[in-house]
Amino acid sequence: MVAAIISKFFMVLMLLSWNEIRQEELIPGEHIYTFRRCGLYTHHGIYIGEGYVIHFTRTRVDKTSLDSFRREGEKLHPLHSYAYGRPLLEYQLMRWGTRSILPDAKSPEEVVNKAWELYGGDGFGEYNLIDNNCEHFATFCKTGVRASAQTALFSFCQHKAKDVEEWTMGILKRIKLN
Repeated sequence: MVAAIISKFFMVLMLLSWNEIRQEELIPGEHIYTFRRCGLYTHHGIYIGEGYVIHFTRTRVDKTSLDSFRREGEKLHPLHSYAYGRPLLEYQLMRWGTRSILPDAKSPEEVVNKAWELYGGDGFGEYNLIDNNCEHFATFCKTGVRASAQTALFSFCQHKAKDVEEWTMGILKRIKLN
C-alpha cells in the first residue's frame, strides 16, 4: 500500500516536470509556462529572447523578465515548454494546459513577431479567464488559433448550459402562448 502511494506520488511529480526546460535552453518563439498555486493552473507566455517573455495578464499584454514571469510571491517556479502536435490520446491523458494537438506551424520568427505586434498594438482584447486568457494568447501567437486546453472543458460545459437554458426558455414561451 505504501509502495503504491509512493509510486503514484513520483508519477505525479514526473507529470508536473514534463517538458521542464532550463533558461539557457530556451529559444525565441518558444511557448513557455509555469505552474501556479501549487499546480492548480498554468501561466503562459512567449519567450522573445534575451531573458524576456511577452504574456497576457489580467490588465494587458506585457513584456517582462523571465524571473518576473516565473515568480509567485517569493518562489521562482520552473519553466516548461508547451508541446504542440501531440497525439490525441497523449493530449487526453496528460495534464491540461501543457500540450496541444494543434500543429506548431509558425516559424520562431513569426511567433516572436506576432507577440511583439500584440504587445505594441491594441493588445489581445479584454482578459477573460475562460475565453481569452494567457494560454489563448500564447497559442494564438504559435498557431493563429485562440485555444486554451486548461479551460476548454469548462468553456464547453458553459456553452452547453447556455444552449439548454435557451431551449428551456423557448419551450416556456411556447407554453405561455398556448
